[in-house]
Amino acid sequence: MSSFAQTISRRLISQSLRLTTRTQVPVVNRASHIFYGRNFSSLPYHIVMGMPALSPTMEAGTISSWKVAEGEAFVAGDSLAEIETDKATIDFEAQDDGVIAKILVQAGSDEVKVGVPIVVTVEEEEDVAAFQDFVPPEAEAAVAEENPVAVAPVV
Repeated sequence: MSSFAQTISRRLISQSLRLTTRTQVPVVNRASHIFYGRNFSSLPYHIVMGMPALSPTMEAGTISSWKVAEGEAFVAGDSLAEIETDKATIDFEAQDDGVIAKILVQAGSDEVKVGVPIVVTVEEEEDVAAFQDFVPPEAEAAVAEENPVAVAPVV
């Protein structure tokens, strides 16, 4: 087999292995803006969506308006929100069908960094009520850091 054929063969095998070993839960990194929920949670299956990077240089944005309200259903391709960046105002489109369970960042609030949770979606409309008091784990940790509990010394 020629070296060209060997290279092509190795690439195809490598791609095949990568495709067959992927899991359903994505690795969350700086560029990612979707967090799947259900792991060790009493809540129904949900997706916490972070502020998306709508351009390669976007680091933060402001939600100008929400196009879908809490409890409303949407389909793939619907505009969920209008997000204002330093350069333009862009529609944030849904990638899948779902229902808005909780809006975490209200329209017109301060700039939100890419990846920070902005909305929670669920698959079924009856699951919306379970998220009425939902607070993302990152926000709970931030509140705990701002309001530390004083511990009395043990004598």
